[in-house]
Amino acid sequence: MSADTTGLDDDVRIGVPTAGRTAHPATGGLTPPTRREADPEPELRPGETELGRPPQLAADLAPLSVADVAALKALDEEQAGRELAEAELLLASDPTGLGWLGWFGSPLVFAVLIGSVGVFGLFFVNQTVTLLNTLAQQPQWAQYAGYAGLGLFAFCVLFAALRFLFIYARLTRNRQLRVNGVEELSRRTRLRWLAAAKSAEAREQIETYLRTYPMDTEKDRKALRALGLTDEAQGRMVAVRAELLDRDRFASTEQWFARFRDGFQAELDAAAETRIKYWGSRIWVVTAVAPNAVVDSGATLFYAFSLLTDLCRIYNLRAGRAGTAVLLSRVFFNAYLAGQGTEWEKLAEDQYDQMFAEAMNVVGVGVSSNVVGKLLGKVGAKATTGYLNRVLLIRLGRYSARLLRPVARD
Repeated sequence: MSADTTGLDDDVRIGVPTAGRTAHPATGGLTPPTRREADPEPELRPGETELGRPPQLAADLAPLSVADVAALKALDEEQAGRELAEAELLLASDPTGLGWLGWFGSPLVFAVLIGSVGVFGLFFVNQTVTLLNTLAQQPQWAQYAGYAGLGLFAFCVLFAALRFLFIYARLTRNRQLRVNGVEELSRRTRLRWLAAAKSAEAREQIETYLRTYPMDTEKDRKALRALGLTDEAQGRMVAVRAELLDRDRFASTEQWFARFRDGFQAELDAAAETRIKYWGSRIWVVTAVAPNAVVDSGATLFYAFSLLTDLCRIYNLRAGRAGTAVLLSRVFFNAYLAGQGTEWEKLAEDQYDQMFAEAMNVVGVGVSSNVVGKLLGKVGAKATTGYLNRVLLIRLGRYSARLLRPVARD
């Protein structure tokens, strides 16, 4: 076949027009399909796009389902609950000193109170019966004098107890503030709103305390002078109170609370410490010269109730239920220990007697060394038991002051 024929065939195949021929489209021998009516819009399945396939995303970046959102919300609420519980622990002050025993609540404390009262009651009744039997064996005039003295003594103790209860019931319960807890909350971003709310609430509470503290009338000032708050101390307290009630004076709540502790509460603490030592010195002398256990126990009750009354009047507050139960338990337990001091005096007296007798023999004192040793032993034993009662009363007073402070020190 010639080259011309070959070229002609190629032109026909590719649709090139030649003489006597018309061009045909290059369809490869296929006829195009006839156009049908417009297809309906495709219905996309869940997760598909208009491209006809699901989006290509990592599993971690997939949209959250309803169950996932609910689970995350539950976890967030649980974490918030734990943080709020921790915040309450930071804000709550436990001046009672019970620690983990506080988990058992007030029933345990009141059970201890009832037990202390019961033990002291049995001991006191037993000692009183013994004392009355001893008086019955004395001459008539001695019986009258003894009964009159016991009646006066019982009246003083009962008056001190009733006076304490009367004043105590009229006072406002102390809701002690722990400022360090609020400061700790302010450093936590998530709980700063709680810190701000608690700070405002605490400041309002202390402002109410300042407004109601009784030192405006001459009668109030005279009563405070009797409790150890001098005119100079009261003047400083009035000036500090005016500063604290001026809301525009302090730049932050921390400065405001620091000024209250250092300027106002510090004066109360100093007066309270003075009264604690005042009553401690008196119980030392009285119980050292007390003739029997009944007088020791009664004197301890009298001085303990007198001390608590003074402290409540100084702070113008009373403790809560658990704190009150702990205070009364310690009062009656101290009275019981004071009554038992008579038994301990005999042991201490024997030890002092032996010690002083040997000391006088060493220095060469003559025949009277035994007599002097017995006398010094008796005095030393009495002084020792009186000093122990003083220590117990001072510990009770400082514990009470810690309960009654409006703002905790730590």
